[in-house]
Amino acid sequence: MNLTSQSRFRHTPVLVDEVCALLINDLSGNYVDGTFGLGGHTKALSSLLNADATLIGIDQDKTALAQFTPSSLQQTLHLVCTNFENLDQVLIDLNIPQVHGILLDLGLNSFSLDDPERGFAFSLQGPLDMRFDQSSKLTAEIVVNDYSEQDIANVIYRYGEERNSRRIAHRIVEMRKDKRLTQSEELKLAVIKSVDPRFRTKSLARVFQAFRIEVNREMEVLAKVLDIAVQALVPGGRLAVISYHSLEDRMVKLHFRDLALDIPRQPGMRDEEIKIPLLKRISTKPIIASQEEAGSNPRARSAKLRVCERTNNAAE
Repeated sequence: MNLTSQSRFRHTPVLVDEVCALLINDLSGNYVDGTFGLGGHTKALSSLLNADATLIGIDQDKTALAQFTPSSLQQTLHLVCTNFENLDQVLIDLNIPQVHGILLDLGLNSFSLDDPERGFAFSLQGPLDMRFDQSSKLTAEIVVNDYSEQDIANVIYRYGEERNSRRIAHRIVEMRKDKRLTQSEELKLAVIKSVDPRFRTKSLARVFQAFRIEVNREMEVLAKVLDIAVQALVPGGRLAVISYHSLEDRMVKLHFRDLALDIPRQPGMRDEEIKIPLLKRISTKPIIASQEEAGSNPRARSAKLRVCERTNNAAE
């Protein structure tokens, strides 16, 4: 994709005011945007932070990172092209032991979503790719053509929560007998031929989501980074996560809840059985976009923001 075509991509960060209000706790602190994308949230944070604050942007997509001009910020900005599951190593490499805030926006940025060559959107024609990291070996084409029918059905059901998973998987396997499936239009056709026309759009969204999650190991990576992020926070530091589907939100919700539970001392209880919470939940319910934002930015409609704060856990 050349720079002329790239210029048409615009990404509006979701829940940006809420993120800034809830994440910042030290105007001169260290803040991580673990899903930097085109830098929308980082720009907003920068406008509120002191010049001596430090910002760290992490993203797997080097093409997206290349669109950002670091000199546009007054703070020190470190841009790192890697998966956010490597957050701990990033901080070690930068000699930053702990940070004051971490943002994980789990949505796909417009730059990638609207690029037909990436194959993320069923509304666009392109190759069956779906990789965030273009150096990764696993693509949607490999999943579609090389996974067994049962494994494909499991991916669609587990990550797409699609009730027609077996029917769609069978259709894919039948279609690939004739030729290797390489285009998003072919996956789209398999879904269309397998579901009731009334539910096509939702089924297409679920199936493409499922393959994207499988290709990028999204649930596995999210579980890992949640643990790492909590440990990386200073006491009073905050972790903000924006999710867009129920699988992600459920994992974030349960993780925050479990680490916020306090088990008080009971008669006869040993010291190692006492659980002092690592986290304090800022809100037990997710924060969602206002009607105004949802109306102007369709991608904000399904966004759910959860924020937690690291406690001063003296027992750790």
